[in-house]
Amino acid sequence: MKDPSSSKRLAILIVEDDPHSQLYFTKLLSGMYDTAVADSAADAWDLLHGRDFDLVLMDISLKGDEDGLSLTRRLRSEERYASLPIVAVTAYAFPDDRKRAMEAGCTDYLPKPVSSNDLHRKIAELTLK
Repeated sequence: MKDPSSSKRLAILIVEDDPHSQLYFTKLLSGMYDTAVADSAADAWDLLHGRDFDLVLMDISLKGDEDGLSLTRRLRSEERYASLPIVAVTAYAFPDDRKRAMEAGCTDYLPKPVSSNDLHRKIAELTLK
């Protein structure tokens, strides 16, 4: 995690397959953070292995071969990502979904639609420790 007095902006990976949600999160975050977008688990894996991120926003219902919960489990199996904050972000906001996300290794959970205030508050809470 970054030292809050550091002048370097936090890097956030947005793992999201919906183009509208990608645009929404990018617009909310790009002014304050360095952002990158992955539209699949494979793209996220490649980006994470190519650079360091301070936090991941993980859509849990990714299309394709691997969903966000499976990717989270795979990341948690590597020491390098053991303490990386991963926030599950999903339109599925049932209590069981939160439980499944936390059991998979997510640090926290935000239901969509996510407000700007809630998102920025959660990022600060998880990265300024």
